[in-house]
Amino acid sequence: MADAKKPFAVKVQDLVYNVEVGLGLRIVQGVLYAFMIAILMVGFTAKRFAGLKETEAMDQAQLARNLMETHRLVTQNIRPASMWYLIENSRQHAPLMERHPDIVNAPLYPALLSIGFLATRGAFTGEVISGVFTPEQWIIVPFGHLCTILSGLFVFLLGRRLFDARHGFWAMTAYYLSASAWELSVSGLNISLLVLATLGAWYFAVAAVERRQALEPSAGWIGLLVLSLLCAVAAFYTRYIGVVVAPAVALFIGLTLRKQGGVLLAVGFLVLFALALVPWFVRNMLVSGGLLGLAPLLTLNGSKVFEGDTFERMLAPVLTYDRVTHTLAGKWATNFSQMYDTGVRGLGEGVLTCFFLTSFFFRFSKPTINLFRWSFGGCLLLFLLLAPLGAATTQHALAMFWPLALIYGLAFFFVLLHRMQFQLRILNQGLTMLVLLLTAVPLLMLLVPSRVGAPYPPYYPPFIKHVATLVRPSELLCTDMPWATAWYGHRDSLLLPLSMDEFYAINDNTRRISGLYFTTLTRDRAYVRELLTGPYRNWFPINEGRVPPDFPLNQYLPLNNMDQLFLTDRTRWGE
Repeated sequence: MADAKKPFAVKVQDLVYNVEVGLGLRIVQGVLYAFMIAILMVGFTAKRFAGLKETEAMDQAQLARNLMETHRLVTQNIRPASMWYLIENSRQHAPLMERHPDIVNAPLYPALLSIGFLATRGAFTGEVISGVFTPEQWIIVPFGHLCTILSGLFVFLLGRRLFDARHGFWAMTAYYLSASAWELSVSGLNISLLVLATLGAWYFAVAAVERRQALEPSAGWIGLLVLSLLCAVAAFYTRYIGVVVAPAVALFIGLTLRKQGGVLLAVGFLVLFALALVPWFVRNMLVSGGLLGLAPLLTLNGSKVFEGDTFERMLAPVLTYDRVTHTLAGKWATNFSQMYDTGVRGLGEGVLTCFFLTSFFFRFSKPTINLFRWSFGGCLLLFLLLAPLGAATTQHALAMFWPLALIYGLAFFFVLLHRMQFQLRILNQGLTMLVLLLTAVPLLMLLVPSRVGAPYPPYYPPFIKHVATLVRPSELLCTDMPWATAWYGHRDSLLLPLSMDEFYAINDNTRRISGLYFTTLTRDRAYVRELLTGPYRNWFPINEGRVPPDFPLNQYLPLNNMDQLFLTDRTRWGE
């Protein structure tokens, strides 16, 4: 009523005041900030995305489409090793070539993508595609951007809770200026979702601990602990390396609440986390006979004994305890040295990584901040002990630590800035902007060059789609990039076996192979070390155009100036 009685001139003055210094100013600033981030996101996508180029991204995309269509976790990217694993360990003791179950990937990311694919179901039915595949452009990349945006908001909330709102804002801004964040966002990998789940687990744990320390009602802080637990579970279900989050969060809870039953809470957190994984373990046991299916054995890939993807191309690998342990020990030593030397130092951009590492030698006044940092450091150490056994993309998962490193790096920078005691405020602001600029340099360098082209070689959707149409949906295609033919061509695709004998065994005894597709993944390999005497020596004559007389696929079609080669049982391209 009082506002209604104000003169019109006073109302105008109040409005002007709010726009200049009050709530209105904050709204305008927030809108402009969001607008600038949106421009950055769209500009980066236009410059840096021309299609998926990561093996895992295409593999999980085709898995998501199959989940949408069949409501089951089945894959069209069939590995000879997964056939062997199912024969040896599943209840059916059969390779299950029809609707081959996925026993490699964690399920959450494909499940979320499948929901998005429902909106673009028609995009999968076109016979001819060009440019960027529609589901990638409108579902996969936007979902990655959504995860990145939400991760930035969690950075702000976590920075504000640990330090103050100003700190949270600059940390969020630095995160949005990180090239690595946006590169992962457009990669199609599940790491952006992993980063989001990790940040959620840490933020809700910090909020719960502070409420518990403030002796607030149980309903509030217990609810936050449950949210933290759900996020930790989501990290595991997104990527198995996400298992490192739960022990670290439990350690933080136990240390900060050690005088308020923290040890029991930490143990309960871990027990509930383990129970949440049981349904997935049961599914894998029923389908494949192993808790995580083939995934643990894929750590043999990339070792000295199994170079590259040699292991998963084997139909009958010979594994003994001594051989496996020796192989993994050698791989761990090599990759750990590399990750320790370059991975940690390349955790993020600019000087903030240096400030973060140095912050471990400084003691903050608030105990929660110090305990959080050491718990987070323990999580990083556990990751460094496990990640060397994973695939190359597992090392990209270091990105889950970059937002937290950024928060502490900025905190230590502000401590140093405060101790310099500049009298002019503009100097403080100038140095802060300089640090942000140094953080943004890699991003600016990526935006300066011209737009990236299609990821060929080896991936160009029209080529892959054309070859896939030469094989009927009920037939099996064998290729050196089955993840791509499964995603773009929607065909059951067998990874090229290690030897021709294994090819014959699959063709004669399991399922007839109707096409053989070689791409630059094979044809561009080292001539002597890999093609002539290495793991591809069995296929070298065919790549040279010398098809054995008894080979079932004796009709061949060169593609793109002999870059690619397609073999089949008849001249299908004339049909």
